[in-house]
Amino acid sequence: MRERLNITDLERYGLKGSVLEIIHKEYEPKFSNDSTYTLELYDFLAPHNYKLEFNQNGNLNTRTELRKENDSLIAGAIWNYKYDQNKRILQEKRISYQYSKDTTIWNYEYKGDSIINVQQLDKTYKVLYYTYRQEGNFEYLNHANSDSSYITKKLFVYDNLNRLTRMEDYADKEFVQDMRISTYNDTISNNKFKEIVIWTKHDNSFYNEFEYDKNGNVITMIIGNFSEDKKSINRYEYIYDDRNNWIEKRHIGWRGKLSTVFKREIRYYEIPMI
Repeated sequence: MRERLNITDLERYGLKGSVLEIIHKEYEPKFSNDSTYTLELYDFLAPHNYKLEFNQNGNLNTRTELRKENDSLIAGAIWNYKYDQNKRILQEKRISYQYSKDTTIWNYEYKGDSIINVQQLDKTYKVLYYTYRQEGNFEYLNHANSDSSYITKKLFVYDNLNRLTRMEDYADKEFVQDMRISTYNDTISNNKFKEIVIWTKHDNSFYNEFEYDKNGNVITMIIGNFSEDKKSINRYEYIYDDRNNWIEKRHIGWRGKLSTVFKREIRYYEIPMI
């Protein structure tokens, strides 16, 4: 939550300039041989395709989840956002047109500078509660159902630049289930140098190392395992527009073969002539 209150949604999505709208599409290459392939829209389980519309403050107005129907994309759900006079999120509403066809509402309440209460309302869970509590560089999250019979906990630790350096997920246990530790390339950017992931519930741990291009986008991600001297290397290639936002991203997997292609259509606010 602290990250959300300290940077805009444009920054969270890694976008530059006065973006009005972005349409994001994900494609899976279907190979006929080692060098020839066609691209097909990827739409499995989660909504991989979406449209974002931003206000002039750089925060989201709407998010549309795009789902595949035949060879085109249609709206599967729409998110709407409301803000207070301090540009803080007040309400999120997700209206689903597929599957459960439910409406979920998150209402935010700010108590001073240290506590944010979030109430989630929907048909499935009726009501859920989230409480974010700030103490120095620490942020605590408690998540409970309506009668508090099921409570989960998380701890977030930030550096003095409000960058997340540690996350501990306790789920509904008394000991850590999932821990992530992050270090950064410098004291300016949000570019991670290394991320260590420890899954105590699965007795497993690994690390990710990142390299970036001049626009701050990942070009190499190395995944290593502490128990074995094995590494997998994922590479990314980009095509940029004249605002230095990528409009095509190609993921080359650890086998050295094209794995996924992402494409973005970006529209910007027009800058008035002086």
